[in-house]
Amino acid sequence: MSEPSPNHSLVKRVEPGQLIRSLSSGQLLMLDPQRPNALIICKTFHAEFAGPGAAVGGPLDVESGTVLPIGDVALLHPQNHQERQNAYSKRLHWMRWLQQITDNPLPAQRARVLLFSLEEFFSTDLVSQLPDDILARLVGVLPQTITAARMEMMALYSPSYSLAG
Repeated sequence: MSEPSPNHSLVKRVEPGQLIRSLSSGQLLMLDPQRPNALIICKTFHAEFAGPGAAVGGPLDVESGTVLPIGDVALLHPQNHQERQNAYSKRLHWMRWLQQITDNPLPAQRARVLLFSLEEFFSTDLVSQLPDDILARLVGVLPQTITAARMEMMALYSPSYSLAG
């Protein structure tokens, strides 16, 4: 595992129970851009995805509900104005990524694209552990739509077994 550069102050590898307190504190943090980590930040009516390098906390996430860590989450303190700007830019990047998926008018397609995209960033095993209800909030579908998309993807990508033996 890579450690943060000496110029960065590592907040800590974050435990799920501490995430809400960290994000609600009003202090601006960013996800370590050098590791495969992300947060799904649940708001009142939707959820947001913040991937590597993205700003979290500060004014963005004061009203957060549940926060779901993905991967080995490490939060850093941006050290200067440029790092803060880059972190905000990365948060916008992830918001646009999610918006592109959400723009699809077909709920089943949104669910499939979300799952496929997450599996490109993280392992299939890790994505399979993420709750359907929270993933559904990311792209505005019902949890059952995520469940159906998972089953469809498993049928497509798992080896076919023959009963003939």
